[in-house]
Amino acid sequence: MAMKRIHEVWLRWCLFVVVGLSLTACEPEITHIELCGLNYTSNHIGFFVNGAAGADITPHAGGGGFVCCVGLPKRWRKGLQVTVRWRDDEQHPDVWKEKIVEVPRYEPSDIGFFAVHFYPDDSIKVLVTTKMAGYPGYPYPRPPKE
Repeated sequence: MAMKRIHEVWLRWCLFVVVGLSLTACEPEITHIELCGLNYTSNHIGFFVNGAAGADITPHAGGGGFVCCVGLPKRWRKGLQVTVRWRDDEQHPDVWKEKIVEVPRYEPSDIGFFAVHFYPDDSIKVLVTTKMAGYPGYPYPRPPKE
């Protein structure tokens, strides 16, 4: 009888451990952060990141309007990319451009917002950051106006 009781207690303990480990594995790996666009072009820009809409940005502006939200992994992984769709032609508002952009390395402590930089040559840079453009340590300098 005592052996059977020990066996039952041991099985319950194992079940408890397995369930506990399973629940910690269910912790969401995705975080949702605000989008911020920076427009270094002479055109108005409307954009999306992975289907999430960003704010419309006037020429040579941005950084002040935040829109919720784009989902990203809590921890950066090699090869992480986002799809950016944008339009910058007021004469042809149905013409969209699209690029797949690599997300530079970030740490969990960097997660504040997702900055999308639009340049005159149609290049795009993205960044997960807590800093605004122009602050010390910001990796992307503001280009000269066209």
